[in-house]
Amino acid sequence: MKKTHPVDLLMQMVAIPSVSHNEDKLAGFMHQWLADRGVSVERVGDNVIATVKGRRPGPTFLLNSHLDTVPAKDGWESDPWEPFINDEERLVGLGSGDAKASVAAMACATVGIAKEGLDQGTLIFAATCLEEVGKGGLADVLPSLGQIDAALVGEPTSLEGAVAQSGLLLLETTAHGRTSHAARPHLGINALTIAARDVLKMDAFELERVHPFLGRSTATVTVLKGGDRHNVVPDSCGMTLDIRYTPSYTAEEITAMIGELLESEVRVRSNRLRPVETGDGAALIESLQSVRPKIELFGSPTMSDWVFMPGIEAVKIGPGDSPRSHTPNESVAVSDVLAAVELYSGCVRHRLEVGA
Repeated sequence: MKKTHPVDLLMQMVAIPSVSHNEDKLAGFMHQWLADRGVSVERVGDNVIATVKGRRPGPTFLLNSHLDTVPAKDGWESDPWEPFINDEERLVGLGSGDAKASVAAMACATVGIAKEGLDQGTLIFAATCLEEVGKGGLADVLPSLGQIDAALVGEPTSLEGAVAQSGLLLLETTAHGRTSHAARPHLGINALTIAARDVLKMDAFELERVHPFLGRSTATVTVLKGGDRHNVVPDSCGMTLDIRYTPSYTAEEITAMIGELLESEVRVRSNRLRPVETGDGAALIESLQSVRPKIELFGSPTMSDWVFMPGIEAVKIGPGDSPRSHTPNESVAVSDVLAAVELYSGCVRHRLEVGA
């Protein structure tokens, strides 16, 4: 059997650039790496799907993380694709934490479980593409995986468990006025004035329900566009609302509330990224606690592919620190990568063989 070490694997992965839409080379590498270690694996586009079947039927557990990264930004003090371990025992490189450390740890956990065997159930490891752009990837392959009973989504959480994740609702509004010459403003209706009133209403608007892990939902005006000539009273003004909402609300509910509040016409631009959560008493949380008794459970405001698994018992957890994601000189603690392998392996075995 070929050598299997998560830090060695992570070094090799980081050295292969895989900015979203360019995951082909890394997907091919991961497919071959798993196959060389005796794991049943297939490639679906730039997604790599490995399967370990137990000796008896049982639940199906999904380990999922993503291969793609954001582009390298200004400020790197080294080549983003030449990984190294610094004096603080942190592996530095683009995507090291978000989320190649999770992929490497999940891959090694999968190899270990395949080698030792499962008494019952099925483990699926899906290393998927396009997570950073929010389309394709896991969403495309998930229907072909069959029923998923539990899932861990690999993202940098400092190995603590995100049991709730905010959703994203984007609304567009249009204030409708009546155009006129700026020298005769009384003959028109200034759409900018209507929009200004609506901006102030949104500034005072509150979504009062408090989620136990995520707190309050937020609604923020992020774009305002209106008018194009100094001598014309504009007849329209557009506004974009970025709404990060918790499972305490539905997108439809918030849209209706804002529609009643504003003078502007309101329409939905996107409501597909819904909030998700795994409730108290879930068997998956018990399995995580069996491996990591002092695990902290929290709510995550950032998006992940968990959004495509509503209704599935899932937790977002992985090595790395979320604030370091998408930043120059991204890094992950080597000790966290090693600990993640044990966490993933132990949780899978407990959920499939003890808590099934």
